[in-house]
Amino acid sequence: MLLSLVLAAALPCLALEQDPDFYVTDETGSLSRDTREHVIEVNEQLEYACGGQIVVVFIDYFGDVYADEYAVGLFNDWSLSDMGMLLVVSPKEGRGGITVGRDLTDRFSEEDINKYLDRYFWDDFDDGKYDKAVTKLVDKLADWFEDEFDVKLGEVPDSSGGSGSSGSAGWLAGLGIIGAVLGFIFRNIFIILIFVIIIVAVIVSDRRRYRGYYMSMGMPMPPYRPWYMFSSRPYRSYRAPRPPRRPPPPPPSGGGGYRPPRSSSPRPPRPSGGRSGGTFGGRGGSGGFRPSGGSRPSGGSRPSGGGRSGGSFGGRR
Repeated sequence: MLLSLVLAAALPCLALEQDPDFYVTDETGSLSRDTREHVIEVNEQLEYACGGQIVVVFIDYFGDVYADEYAVGLFNDWSLSDMGMLLVVSPKEGRGGITVGRDLTDRFSEEDINKYLDRYFWDDFDDGKYDKAVTKLVDKLADWFEDEFDVKLGEVPDSSGGSGSSGSAGWLAGLGIIGAVLGFIFRNIFIILIFVIIIVAVIVSDRRRYRGYYMSMGMPMPPYRPWYMFSSRPYRSYRAPRPPRRPPPPPPSGGGGYRPPRSSSPRPPRPSGGRSGGTFGGRGGSGGFRPSGGSRPSGGSRPSGGGRSGGSFGGRR
């Protein structure tokens, strides 16, 4: 007990009680509730992804203790993770800094710490924009963890051991969607009922027309389908059977039909030489005379009245 009092007097950080939220302790009242919740949410995702921590502490005064000594003592007193980072600052004194666990010493050097503070924290902190300064710095440090350890933030385990996206959070999200749908139905129940009544009335009317069509045709009605009302010719899907054809009438008695009597005058005799075959294969003309013996007239002249030689006949046949 005495040793604790001596150490508390030597290092004021040992007398600082940690906030129940663990990741944010603000004894100055400088941070809003939204900023505190944002820091807590980032840390929950970070610890699940790789075991990292980014703890934020705002104090009134460092007193006679250097900021780095205070930060190291507080880090060890609170037993933060070896993969953790601790930001300790005093708005009234305008000083503070970051200390890291031993597993990050070689990965995140003092030069890196000063670079991040200069780029993302001190300007807004000095202007009194503490929420903006903390949010920006925590987000950039979380990005560093993602790049350094090749992890992706955004998935947090639930109490049952599953992930938030597939556990109770997903189940609650499903209930939220169902509730929204039910709320929409109850809010518009009157319009929905009118719409349903109109649809039912249209279907009943179309079915009556369908039934009347087949009754007027004297045919049995095939099963009705509601989508027939959207077809321009819904009744062609059913065809009534054709009636049987009537047999032909029997022939009159007395045998056979009437035939005209044949002419008793004899047919004219056919000319000798037979009929024409249609295509003329030799010479044509008006019956030219070939001399007896088959010899042509002397001098090579053709007989008068003869035709021309050709492959096809262009006159009558």
